[in-house]
Amino acid sequence: MDDNDDVVIIGAGICGLATALALHKKGIKGVVMERSESLRNVTGAGIAVRPNGWRALDQLGVAEILRHTAVPLNWYLIHCFLGLFCF
Repeated sequence: MDDNDDVVIIGAGICGLATALALHKKGIKGVVMERSESLRNVTGAGIAVRPNGWRALDQLGVAEILRHTAVPLNWYLIHCFLGLFCF
């Protein structure tokens, strides 16, 4: 961390990194602090991005890059304590 940093962001997850990028684009200096020493690679894990998420990624200027590796979902299943929901 530097004395010139305006913002400290705790966590280098999706939200922390998106916040850091948005602040950087506005000229606000910041530092991202992450407890983990390495990226965690969990086999079989995925991230579903809904339309509002794609709009946010567009505004950050990274959506087009991500679309090249994204796999569209034709349907998905949510399992929660109330039961199963198909979309």
